[in-house]
Amino acid sequence: MKKNIELDKMLEALLRGDRSALANAITLAESKLAIDKKLTRELLSLLPPNERKTRRIGISGPPGVGKSSLIEKLGLRYVELGHKVAVLSVDPSSQRTKGSILGDKTRMAELALKSAAFIRPSSAGSILGGLNESTYRTIKICESAGYDTIIIETVGAGQSEHAVSDLCDCLIVVQPPVGGDDMQAIKMGLLEWADILVINKADGDLLQKAKESA
Repeated sequence: MKKNIELDKMLEALLRGDRSALANAITLAESKLAIDKKLTRELLSLLPPNERKTRRIGISGPPGVGKSSLIEKLGLRYVELGHKVAVLSVDPSSQRTKGSILGDKTRMAELALKSAAFIRPSSAGSILGGLNESTYRTIKICESAGYDTIIIETVGAGQSEHAVSDLCDCLIVVQPPVGGDDMQAIKMGLLEWADILVINKADGDLLQKAKESA
């Protein structure tokens, strides 16, 4: 009975857009405990149908290419236009220790201060495909809390990244400036899934290479 009361309170607060309830609901959805998995299923079954138009944007690319910087600028623009933005950042995990740094939020400091933005880093665990096993549940929870723009940052780039394209309306792949055969190889591997290809860090000595990449 107590668990049901707590779940009802969480649901009520979540539907009001309460950030603490949202964070707690996502933590519940990420838990591997059997009781928490059961509660997550109950919570998801109680969520009302999402009647508002939401956009889901996936952003993928190799480490260090500037995905977080791009996401922050994109998120700030959506907030400026009056949208509520949730950023779900999936960080890579050590295959040995299963640990993850979860540092993406620190690279979006300005966006993190916005009341209309919510940033949630999480670990990929042992799951391939650029996501983790709770990503879809987390998206549904964020949408129920009133977030109409969901940005999903994945752990890298490659053929395994296509999983995010199944969850998103638009997949943006970010790449550094490269030339010739390297770019052709990237295009062959990624454009099958990408809706938009962004060549980032296109300045200074890399400007000419960026133009060649484009």
